[in-house]
Amino acid sequence: KCEIARTQTDYLGHQISNGEIRPSSYNISGLLNTKVPQTPDEACKFVKAAEYYRKFIPNFSQIAEPLRKFVPTTRTQQKKGQKTMITLTQDEINAFDQLKHNLTTDLVLRLPNIRFPFKVQTDASDEGIGAVLLQIYPDGD
Repeated sequence: KCEIARTQTDYLGHQISNGEIRPSSYNISGLLNTKVPQTPDEACKFVKAAEYYRKFIPNFSQIAEPLRKFVPTTRTQQKKGQKTMITLTQDEINAFDQLKHNLTTDLVLRLPNIRFPFKVQTDASDEGIGAVLLQIYPDGD
């Protein structure tokens, strides 16, 4: 399908309009209605779904860290114990609640604007390197 001269469109779980990108409210409502996980599989599904919007959540990896242990990294881990009942620790419940809270805030990313300068911010440690391309706006955002 083709739609011409649209000022807003939904695409891959994102709402794009007027130089801004936001998470789709439909997708976010599904995450917000998630109950506290009772199995490793439920916890994994929540983390993976929230991770899709990580670019909108500052410090996502630090917030989600207590829940990462429920995300299997091998096929053996995937099959093993995903249906057993779990009780989340207070740190894990706090991480779950914090992610849900952050998803309810006004999450907006701006599209690049060539009239404003760009900045490359880098970081490195013994375990890896990373870089982010930022744009500096006059209003400080």
